[in-house]
Amino acid sequence: MKLKINFVLKTGIEGEIPVLAIINFGYKEFDALKSKYIYKPLKYYTGIKVARHDWDDTLKQPIPKNKLHELLKTQRTIEEAFQYLQMRNEVSNDAIKNHLDIKLKGKSDDVVTKVRLIDFIQKEFISREAYSDKTKIRFSSFVRRIEAFELLIRKPLYSNDMNEQLYAQFMEESRNTLKKQNSIWLLFADFRTVMRRIAKTYKISVFVPTHEISSNDKVRFKFEEKIYLNFEQIQKILNYEPPSERMLDTKLILMKLLFTGCRYSDVFKVKPEFSYDKDGVSFEYTRFITQKRDVEVIIPILKPLREILEQNVERAHHRYSEAGFNLNVKELARQCGMDEPITLSYTDSRGKKQFETKPFYQFVSSHTGRRSFITNLINYVPVTILTKITSHQLKDASIIFGYNKITLLENAVLFVKELCRLQETNKDHFRFQLI
Repeated sequence: MKLKINFVLKTGIEGEIPVLAIINFGYKEFDALKSKYIYKPLKYYTGIKVARHDWDDTLKQPIPKNKLHELLKTQRTIEEAFQYLQMRNEVSNDAIKNHLDIKLKGKSDDVVTKVRLIDFIQKEFISREAYSDKTKIRFSSFVRRIEAFELLIRKPLYSNDMNEQLYAQFMEESRNTLKKQNSIWLLFADFRTVMRRIAKTYKISVFVPTHEISSNDKVRFKFEEKIYLNFEQIQKILNYEPPSERMLDTKLILMKLLFTGCRYSDVFKVKPEFSYDKDGVSFEYTRFITQKRDVEVIIPILKPLREILEQNVERAHHRYSEAGFNLNVKELARQCGMDEPITLSYTDSRGKKQFETKPFYQFVSSHTGRRSFITNLINYVPVTILTKITSHQLKDASIIFGYNKITLLENAVLFVKELCRLQETNKDHFRFQLI
């Protein structure tokens, strides 16, 4: 076994750039993409950082003497670690990395240095009661993808194994099975979350894609074309008499989403438990803390929702998971005759724009309710009022919106007054009474 060490600057970084030691001693690993064993050098972060103008590309070393001395000292430590492990017949990428972590970074050899991703996700995300069912389902799906990848590369996936090459293989395999870029983005976000949590929990250095891959290779969320229900379509649902208990449950839940603009995680909190009656303005309203942003909202109960809740006041509808509701609401939309074919664009997992044509009801989901509420009102109700109702953040206008100091209840009163006025002046748009 012959040791070879090269020092390189991390790509895609500006300012002070980390120096990597490329340590090669003939180690091979199975490459899932090429279906064969390939040489895999250890890429080790030395902890040394150098500005690009202070790096000699020919000699592959820093120009400043203090940085050069530090790097040569690191090289000797790597050589000594390799010799030590070779004498013990224990040379491997993991063994060298762990040895260097102790010698160069002062890590104790009794601390956790590697964590199996599947075990960590199960413990920290799926088994925690604090997380919603939606989050647990998402991370369970993430685990299944890692399990499939482990079968492909023929070994368990540990935190200290992760590097740019292995990450690229994982994402490539995911692109082969996932259809849309936003699905890849969600996978990227979950991967980033898990690696950051491992680093924070065990105080160890791990591969985090946002830090260690070039800007061009990063996955970005795409705002895609989505459907919403206009007032004419909502009227169809209002008029529809569901033939089963399941569809009646679905209609009741959808009505809450359509007429409050809340997220599905908050839909079962919507209850007309409070009332306002002052200066000729009266309405019932719901008040709760949102699940996603942990902020308070006050939302008036609009007339169509109030009437359907009164009709079913004695009925406790079933609490479906969001995935279950999404299946149900598609069927409800189909039964309401929303089966006309429509074509929407999307970005595929390779970043290319594509078109898909499906019956309208196939595009309906839980978020369609919130989107419909906002879309039907945003060009009529002042956005300063609407954002407080829907608990949206407007970061680009944070300074201006910082002056909006009216209380949530005062905002709800303004919302009701505005809807009353709009119903009289925009009858073509507002097909039925909201107040």
